[in-house]
Amino acid sequence: MEKNTTYEFFICRCWKCKRFEHGANTDTWEDLEIKHYNFKNSNVGNFKAVEKEFTNKLEKVKGHLDKAYNKLIATAVRKNIDPAVINQFTTSRALVAASSEPQDIFDILKTAFPLMNDNKL
Repeated sequence: MEKNTTYEFFICRCWKCKRFEHGANTDTWEDLEIKHYNFKNSNVGNFKAVEKEFTNKLEKVKGHLDKAYNKLIATAVRKNIDPAVINQFTTSRALVAASSEPQDIFDILKTAFPLMNDNKL
């Protein structure tokens, strides 16, 4: 459950929006994890179809997160936040974009919250 809410809460914090806006929905993350599980445990007969479902959902999630990071970075720049913090957000955005594992994305998202809190973002 924590992963689902972390994803949703991250997007809501970046956009200062409500649930279901800008992709902020725990169900989206849960669906990603289900598709990831199915992909990792698929058999030869349905591998390509399951792989495509997972890849499509992963790209959708990463798209929502990329836009959220862009909003977060723009807000940080506007508020004259320390450039080192902005660089950390930029690095995190790139790591999320390059990741193919939901667990890695979740771990990256968790690192953003202390920075967001410390800088009142």
